[in-house]
Amino acid sequence: MTNTTRALWQIHLCVLLWGFTAILGKLITLPALPLVWWRMLSVVAVLALLPRVWRGIRAMPARARWAYAGIGALVALHWLTFYGAIKLSNASVAATCIAFATPMTALVEPLLTRQKFQPRDLLLGLLSLPGIWLVVGVPAGMHAGIVAGVASALLVALFGVLNKRMVDGGDPLTVTALELGAGTLALTLLAPLMPLLVPAFAGPLLVLPSGMDGFWLVLLALACTLFPFALCLV
Repeated sequence: MTNTTRALWQIHLCVLLWGFTAILGKLITLPALPLVWWRMLSVVAVLALLPRVWRGIRAMPARARWAYAGIGALVALHWLTFYGAIKLSNASVAATCIAFATPMTALVEPLLTRQKFQPRDLLLGLLSLPGIWLVVGVPAGMHAGIVAGVASALLVALFGVLNKRMVDGGDPLTVTALELGAGTLALTLLAPLMPLLVPAFAGPLLVLPSGMDGFWLVLLALACTLFPFALCLV
């Protein structure tokens, strides 16, 4: 198997696992903020047990650590708006709106990477819009979820392009730990303001998930976050 073929299989596996995140987000009854906070904290807690991660952090230049921390804050906001979209509408609307990330990436990537704009990439992204338009015709009560979903798509385009620029800057597990650790900290600092900014996303952070919420969160954190996030960086 060539490296290209292996990479294609790996990214398809990531897409498959990430596809379950919307379903699990609907099954978990927590509001968006505590859901994402527990998801990220669980992954960081597991990675903190690995000496390889700490060695990677010590070996990484301070500038790179700060860059990954900034990307991690964008990841946190992406997941917050994504699960907020699920709570405000449903899993299908949130997942479909992520398709906006493709044309957004085609526009954002040349600005952030100083590469030549590729009209073909934008055209391929725009081909997804008719399907999104069909979903926009949902009842008015779900329009807020669509707005959150589009914001989530913009954020995934931003952090995806930035990760692409930084992909050779560290070990994938170390990068995952830095980004999700910084994202957890960003959400912790944001939590007191959330009832004022977006009350629909707000919720208590320090209340342990109970019952099936705890089970679904562990599954979400390990099978649908830690593994595919690190594999995507690989």
